Amino acid sequence: VHCTCTVRDSSAATACVVCTHNRSRAMRWFLAVLWAVSLQSIGLCLKPSRVGQLAPTGAPGSVSGLVFLLNPTAIYIRDFSFTLAGTDGVFCAGASTSDTSDAFEVPTGDGPLQSPFSSPDVELALPDGTTVAELAWFGVCNSSQVTSVLASVVILPQVVSNVPCETTFIGELPAGSNGLAGRVYLLNRITFAVVGFSYDGQADDAFFWVGAGDTPSISGYPCTYGDGIVTRLPALEDQDVVVNITPNGQGTEVTYFAIWCRSNNINLGHIPVPQGLIPTPPPPTTSAPMVHLGTLVRGQHRVSGEVFALADRTLMLTGFNYDGTAPGARFYAVRGSSVFASPAWTIPDETGSTAPLGSYTDRTLILTLPNEITVHTIDWFSVWCVPFRISFEEIRIPDDIELQSEIEIPTLEPILTCPVLTSQIPVNCKNLNDDITMSWVVDSTSDIIFITLCGCVLPDHYIAFGISGSDTSVLMFGGDVTWTWLDNEGVHAGDLHLSDYAQCLITNNSGTVTRVGACPDVQDDVTSVSGFREDCTTCIKFARPLATSDPTDRPFLLGQEQFIIWSMGPVGTLDTFLGDTIPVPFRHFIQPSSTDDLRVNFSRSPVDECSLQCSDCEVTLEPWPQPVLEHTTTINCKIGQSGNERGYAGITGTSGWGIAWYLNSLLIPSVTVFRGVTYTFTVEGGDNPDNPSFYHPFYITDSERGGYLAKSPEDQEQETVYAGIDTTRNIPLGVGRYCEYGNIAEDRSREFTTFQEYMSTTLRLECEEGAVGTFTWTPDDTTPDVVYYQCATHQFLGWKMTVMDSGLPRTAVSIPFLVACFAVIALVVSIF
Repeated sequence: VHCTCTVRDSSAATACVVCTHNRSRAMRWFLAVLWAVSLQSIGLCLKPSRVGQLAPTGAPGSVSGLVFLLNPTAIYIRDFSFTLAGTDGVFCAGASTSDTSDAFEVPTGDGPLQSPFSSPDVELALPDGTTVAELAWFGVCNSSQVTSVLASVVILPQVVSNVPCETTFIGELPAGSNGLAGRVYLLNRITFAVVGFSYDGQADDAFFWVGAGDTPSISGYPCTYGDGIVTRLPALEDQDVVVNITPNGQGTEVTYFAIWCRSNNINLGHIPVPQGLIPTPPPPTTSAPMVHLGTLVRGQHRVSGEVFALADRTLMLTGFNYDGTAPGARFYAVRGSSVFASPAWTIPDETGSTAPLGSYTDRTLILTLPNEITVHTIDWFSVWCVPFRISFEEIRIPDDIELQSEIEIPTLEPILTCPVLTSQIPVNCKNLNDDITMSWVVDSTSDIIFITLCGCVLPDHYIAFGISGSDTSVLMFGGDVTWTWLDNEGVHAGDLHLSDYAQCLITNNSGTVTRVGACPDVQDDVTSVSGFREDCTTCIKFARPLATSDPTDRPFLLGQEQFIIWSMGPVGTLDTFLGDTIPVPFRHFIQPSSTDDLRVNFSRSPVDECSLQCSDCEVTLEPWPQPVLEHTTTINCKIGQSGNERGYAGITGTSGWGIAWYLNSLLIPSVTVFRGVTYTFTVEGGDNPDNPSFYHPFYITDSERGGYLAKSPEDQEQETVYAGIDTTRNIPLGVGRYCEYGNIAEDRSREFTTFQEYMSTTLRLECEEGAVGTFTWTPDDTTPDVVYYQCATHQFLGWKMTVMDSGLPRTAVSIPFLVACFAVIALVVSIF
């Protein structure tokens, strides 16, 4: 239940006069709590914590009133009445319910209570140095003997824990030509509340704005509002809003609160913030030895400062300056001969955010490098402009630095956060299908879109979403997507370019690196990743620029509809030619149809169209019994659907790409072969290397993964190839026309308990024109007992071969040979 309280009285004595309750789906609640996606109408944090009715110790009804805790040092009584004739009273409190000897007076400032006395509202301030957390009870005592309690109510610990925080009334916004109105309160040193805020929305670039100085200026900072991001102010009338100072503004003193039109540098209205009320926090300090890495000489956009290393993954910037006006500036670490080399990593700012940098003036910052790098493994530190791919200023990291592996950095005292009560506004949310929702918010000031994907997915499966490869239809080919998943190591999201309908293939041809298929981008523009999994539902939020400098990315366009694409499937891994292993999406088992009318206007007015009910998403499906192929010396090899959890994944325990080898029309059978016997393989896995989606050379290896031709020379040396590839020239022998057992419609493998039923009901064999590839293989004494049949260009398409030396199999003897034997026997019998 969400409660929104509206307070109109600046004294806060009347507390909540309007309180509405709204129930919402559990999923919305989780999103609101974790990411503040849909915060808009927010109570002033003055909803008091209810204690209870005063209970008189004498005549019933002689003392009454409903007691609330207003804040840590104030008590409020509603409808108070004191009618005890012949006795004067005082408000009192104590720390023990069993002993009133420590009772003390809570003064009103007007002397003792004289009967009869009544008031609809009484507000009391506790004596200096006393807080409600120290009280066990509150009541009315005899004025002549404060230990004589006339009425009381017990203050329970859970009531104290709900006490709202202190608030400070700053002032009223001046009425102006833009219809400004509102009362401004300070909730804590980064949070304001504006009660009854009104603004006509006519200025095209207006923001809540804070800064230092006598009057607002461009050197101030925009504030977050509504959905937790910086956004231009729309027209609002008599709304209660919470405004937060952004991380970049939290290190400076604040002396004004304003409504500022940034495009024209016009102050629409402001109020002063008392000097010292929001002081500049002290810079972070550390006793760790520092190694000076270099000086950022005054570069573009006033970038300057000194850079130090404190530990392997910890940097300190001192005297850092940046004017904050460039789009998409970030701290960058680069490995390579120049600052323009790759790979490169975004370094989170001092708050841990990877959002574009704001302005800094003579700041001390402590930065933590991403987990995968250290000061010793990078060559450059830069203030980098992502959209234009330029460095505003950089330093070269010296070699041979000696540092501690890690240090503990003292942090500032935590900000006391006011317990804000939230109600929800409609958010932009769309069902992509019955199992996936996509909600979004556009930050128009920094041209960033925040997207949240929620789906009914299996653990270790991904949800992907992005822009279609076509402007006129749903098309996966050429699409640009962000794929997201959650596993035991955390929450992940990354850029993908869909250059082909194929498993990712990364190759190096004479120094030219080629990425074909569903491959991670070289330049990953996805940031601010967070998420959770609850029951069968995974939700992941991320941010990315509306447009990037990556030529493979497709922009999010505002003011028009765009075709979108999505998919779900298992997460796999890929051994690359660089010798590393990276996560990659394996073939999706759900995707939109090319005829679906999936279009979105990302700048539309907020509409919540989502409904998501997940059930039975983690039901364990029994895999089909694995077929066995033996007693044959001729093996035909085609490509077909993997059967997902029932098929390849269930049989091998590894998520496959979505297609797999069919040997003699059986899905990845366990093959038995015999040493000394020659086997013929007829291959129909594709013969055009320029079309990697349909190019699967068949070979026999000791690798459980396969993909020999896509590996680095070093990795190839670690693998033994027994047949199917001329390893001296890296030329595959097992290539032929392409044949595939494809789905007639959508994948239905989960529905069938036997492979035979699945194949006969949902699969259809289609073959291209062309010749069949052929090669032979004779296992010998050097062949190990277990080998694997695989694809030479992709990984995880095949399975095991068991090699035996128990003699010829029955069908290894040819029919003509048997006929000849019977003829000889008959001849011998006829002679005798």
